[in-house]
Amino acid sequence: MTDHVQSAPALGAISVPAVPLIGIVCGLSAAFIWGTWPVVTSIGVNADALSPFHIVLLRFAVAGPLLLPFAFRGRPGLREWGQAFVMMLGAGFTYSLVVSSAFQYAPAGHGGVIIPGTMLVTSLILAHFWFGEKITRARAIGAAAILVGLICLAGGGITPSLKGDLLFMAGGFLWAGYTFFVRLWPTNGLVIAARVSVLSLLLVAVGSLFGFADGITSVSTETLLTQGLWQGVVSAILALVLFNKAVGYLGTSRAATLNALIPVVAVILSFFVLGEEPTPVELLGLVAIIGGIGVAMGLRPRKGKNS
Repeated sequence: MTDHVQSAPALGAISVPAVPLIGIVCGLSAAFIWGTWPVVTSIGVNADALSPFHIVLLRFAVAGPLLLPFAFRGRPGLREWGQAFVMMLGAGFTYSLVVSSAFQYAPAGHGGVIIPGTMLVTSLILAHFWFGEKITRARAIGAAAILVGLICLAGGGITPSLKGDLLFMAGGFLWAGYTFFVRLWPTNGLVIAARVSVLSLLLVAVGSLFGFADGITSVSTETLLTQGLWQGVVSAILALVLFNKAVGYLGTSRAATLNALIPVVAVILSFFVLGEEPTPVELLGLVAIIGGIGVAMGLRPRKGKNS
């Protein structure tokens, strides 16, 4: 596949490096879904009065049973389930609870900015020092542009939301850890998603026994269906599988770079759906992020050849 991409003729004025197209498509699709997730979750926590634990419950009470048959594929030994438990801390119960809690204190747009920004920087550092992935000049410039854009987005709409922003940052660290372990312990993407969801469901069950799920029965059926579908199917299953495939095709740092599109989607949807109007500084940040992604992924202007 790589050789095919390298030998393909240039189209237009963009030169595309030897990056599998399917990996880019998977990464972009996952980024779009996760860019929408902060808006949907913020509606659930603030407009529909769901607690953070309710959000986590709806996520894994749907995803866990649906994915259960896939959790025991591959090598289901104690070691593999131990690895799945570590991944679950980064992308399952713990991550979902931390980030869902943050929406009580900070706007959705902040979540869409801070989480991928923190994850990007952490992932690039981990990939460099552990897997020997060089931070090339282009990738460094692109990452710098992305970080400037993230700072513009976060700084353009500052509110007294430090607690929520710190929780978002913690979520970014957790997710970066997940991407690291996906690379360290390569496993089928669907199997990983299944084991993460099943283990998270067990923790949800324990939490429910201690009363954290109280009040869920008073929530409207429409809200339960909407949040259950989005949290448990689209975000927990579809996006996770897509991202795992992107990591497999592109590597940790490139997949993390594509995820920088999450704040673009989140800020735009926060404006149209939640009325969180971006400032001129935030709009400048969007441009910086898009440009930084192009540079970091190796896209560069190139004069076409007449033939």
